[in-house]
Amino acid sequence: MAERIVICEDDEDLAFVLREALVRKDYEVEVAPTAGGLLDKLRTGAWDLILLDVRLPDMDGLDAIPKCRDLAPETPIIVMTAHGTRQIAMEAITRGAYDFFTKPLKMAEFQVVVARALDRRRLQLQVKALRAGQGTGFEELIGRSEPLKRVLDMAQRAAPTDLTVLIEGESGTGKEVLARAIHRLSSRKDGPFIPVNCAAIPEGLLESELFGHERGAFTGAIRARPGRFELAKDGTLFLDEIGDMPLAMQSKILRALQEREFERVGGTRSITADVRVIAATHGDLDAGVTQGTFRQDLFYRLQGVRLRLPALRERIDDLPLLVTHLLERAAQRLWRQPATVSTEALRCLWTYAWPGNIRELQHVLEGAMVLSDGVILPEHLPPAVQRSSQGPPGAGASPALSGSLDEAMEEWERRAILDALQKAGGVQARAAKILGISERSLWYRIKKLKIQVRTAEDGVPSA
Repeated sequence: MAERIVICEDDEDLAFVLREALVRKDYEVEVAPTAGGLLDKLRTGAWDLILLDVRLPDMDGLDAIPKCRDLAPETPIIVMTAHGTRQIAMEAITRGAYDFFTKPLKMAEFQVVVARALDRRRLQLQVKALRAGQGTGFEELIGRSEPLKRVLDMAQRAAPTDLTVLIEGESGTGKEVLARAIHRLSSRKDGPFIPVNCAAIPEGLLESELFGHERGAFTGAIRARPGRFELAKDGTLFLDEIGDMPLAMQSKILRALQEREFERVGGTRSITADVRVIAATHGDLDAGVTQGTFRQDLFYRLQGVRLRLPALRERIDDLPLLVTHLLERAAQRLWRQPATVSTEALRCLWTYAWPGNIRELQHVLEGAMVLSDGVILPEHLPPAVQRSSQGPPGAGASPALSGSLDEAMEEWERRAILDALQKAGGVQARAAKILGISERSLWYRIKKLKIQVRTAEDGVPSA
């Protein structure tokens, strides 16, 4: 279905020019010469974009913006202002407009501004459709890439059971978000969700935090206090960063999981541990077992279901949805209008390795939103992210990007994969290592982009 645009402009000649330019791009376009006519159209139909002149015969265009937002809160508004009225344009953005362009009309600028606004609208609808389509309780885990889908499918199957779950993944990938989603879908959803960061609590206090203590158990214990196991009764106990737990504490956790009971520090009465345990780690527990820093029996006990959240670089296809979601959430928290990302800034985001994953992306976007005037440019990003726009390893100079946001990102992904395959002589395992992604993720991207893989030896396509 064609995207629908409404133009509110009382200058018939300009309205005609704008409408013709948009119709040629296969958009469905209608014109309203007054603010009242525009509001009537918003009441009776759904629109993907509003082009709004500031000077209208029946109302100031700036005053019309909040009325448009009330009727169509998710539809972007582009304000049209006369030359030299940038201050008015800034006021329009403050009131809720998405972007602006100035008169006299420059068609190239007009096309860019419209395309950018519709890109954002498209991504908004994709995020909404994704959330509605999932309907699984994992709506906070934004993405539709294959690596994430596989994890969420396994989590959905495990959630209704009472099995212990081990979530692995780098810092910032959303392990606690996934744990909370599993809890919400479990039979214990009406019980509490109690998180414990095992790495943040000093070793001498961890046992008391987990199991509680009796009065007089140690200096300063002036009253009895329940621990996290008791507080999580009939609910879920989330043990974050369990790989950093001291060995002595690991044995006590193992007993609580096996026997389903424990004692408070300084106590003798056994207390039933009626909880479901979800553990998470950013480290390699297999290596910890080999090195003797993590108990093998506890490792086996935690693996009722083992899930691994992919790093952001392993599901970079989800970047557009994540950027849209995080910018909207940041706008609500910071009391700002959602920002848009320029093509140049997008190039930086797309090619950066994201060692801090989604948490780092969130902080980068929040900072950029504060520094920008509604459009995030490369200079609003941290230096390390800016430098990434030089391209993926060995990619050489950054090519110019054109077309829609999705097309730009696909082109960058294609260039990065082709460069890595060339360096690897067509060997996909080596190319995946160069790109910092899994072989399965690379295979999926090659199929999606219909890339012909050739070996260095014979030059014959292999995929």
